[in-house]
Amino acid sequence: MTINIDDKGNIFIHQGDSGEVVVTGLNTDKNYQIYFAVKNSKREPVGSELVANSDFKPSVTFFLNSSFTNLFTVPSNEEYEIYHYGIKSCFDDIENTLQVEGVPFGFPNNIIVFPKKVEGL
Repeated sequence: MTINIDDKGNIFIHQGDSGEVVVTGLNTDKNYQIYFAVKNSKREPVGSELVANSDFKPSVTFFLNSSFTNLFTVPSNEEYEIYHYGIKSCFDDIENTLQVEGVPFGFPNNIIVFPKKVEGL
């Protein structure tokens, strides 16, 4: 697993690698659906939203597989590309975008993607 997450919620990954993103601090009073979405710099969705049920637990884990992270492209003339992610908690008709600790309200949650070093499988 080659995903690194810093204390401000920035995710660092190489294109095509896989790993886990753990979302903690969830309310445990209901079985929430938690969504994870990625957008490019033009605010266009990248891949499909991932979803997990909280099952009354304080955390969920999203697995980002290589097919998903292969969609995070890096221009050949750049050292990295910045994408943005969001997390939403839903139950019935109530939806709340979750804030990453350390990121001011309204500021983006970043995914910094580095180019592939090896093709692999």
